[in-house]
Amino acid sequence: MIDAAEKNGKLLMIGFARRYGSDTIILENFLKQDYFGEIYYAKATYLRRKGFPGGWFGDKERSGGGPLIDLGVHMIDLTKYIMGNHKPVSVYGATFHKLGDRKNVIGRGGYESAIKSNKDPFNVEDLATAMIKFDNDSVIAVDTSFSLNIKKDTTDLQFFGTKGGAKLAPELEIYSEQCGYMVDTSLVAPTALDFTTLFSNEINHYVDCLMGRAQCKSPAKDGLEMMKILDAIYESAETGHEVILK
Repeated sequence: MIDAAEKNGKLLMIGFARRYGSDTIILENFLKQDYFGEIYYAKATYLRRKGFPGGWFGDKERSGGGPLIDLGVHMIDLTKYIMGNHKPVSVYGATFHKLGDRKNVIGRGGYESAIKSNKDPFNVEDLATAMIKFDNDSVIAVDTSFSLNIKKDTTDLQFFGTKGGAKLAPELEIYSEQCGYMVDTSLVAPTALDFTTLFSNEINHYVDCLMGRAQCKSPAKDGLEMMKILDAIYESAETGHEVILK
């Protein structure tokens, strides 16, 4: 797809919607002021207790994988983007198939695909974990699940820098030092992700790029790099060894 776009002089943009979220825009304002210093470590978490959507999501031939490629991809990309979009150099990962789709559990999980059948298989992982290292020595730790014995579903992004840290989701919290004291900061302005503007921001940016008013924030090369990371995590999980990315 990248080759075809370049050959024909067209823009190919990847739908990394979380890059255009209201919470991301606020955090970027702090990043531009170097508020956090060097962000050298981050944790990206998207865990569901009973959150398998059903249908093709559990069929590896159609989905490509489970929660890692469905949920984790968004968390990894946003974390990588916030940290400066550095080049990944190595990956260590593990996947588990322990609880499955939890059809035996009474009650809805709240996540259902539009089309599903009792014949749909569940042959993907129900939990994935990984550590991704980048060429500036920064590291992202990832945890994501469809099924896990936890108290409640959790979406959490944490960033750790030399001058400060931040937690993004559900609200933005900032941690730093001031006047010799450790300080926790919360904004007066709303900082939770606003889904009503998320996709319109993305579409408007794409139009701006086509009209020559902006440089694309989520180019196709980032999508290709993300697929290399996901493939490496699955390869590491299968072989039990670290995978070096070239």
